[in-house]
Amino acid sequence: MRVTKRTNIAMRVLMYCAAHTDARVTKSDIARSCNASEHHLGQIVNQLATLGFLDTWRGRYGGIALARPASEISLGSVFRELEAPVPMAECFDEAANTCPLITACRMKPALAAAAEAFYASLDSVTLDTLIDDNAPLVAIFGGGRSEPPPFRTARVASG
Repeated sequence: MRVTKRTNIAMRVLMYCAAHTDARVTKSDIARSCNASEHHLGQIVNQLATLGFLDTWRGRYGGIALARPASEISLGSVFRELEAPVPMAECFDEAANTCPLITACRMKPALAAAAEAFYASLDSVTLDTLIDDNAPLVAIFGGGRSEPPPFRTARVASG
């Protein structure tokens, strides 16, 4: 199984936000630290906000922050949301499948079971596991981890 670039960048965004729980962050800060296009990153931030992983605010005091504590965000849930819609093989895409073996092939159920095992193994890993006691990563992100602010305003689905 190969992780898409979109999921890879999404995980960078979530880790960056988890390393900066003391303040809202900006797309440009994340793009700079994570070596990502700000435009592409903006699309991913919007998707993560729509999925409920991020809160976003517009305007002068706007920014991005985790929608819930890092300890409540499992990698399995993030990967399922972002990777599951991408067909693992041609036979998983009913609209574009041209494989002549589909009625007799036993590979599809084996691949489906392997994918579920992959996601299940990530269910026990939470975002805080990637950040806590990981000073080198936090240093790359230029952040100091502290407790999240006690009050958050309403979420806006745009970054």
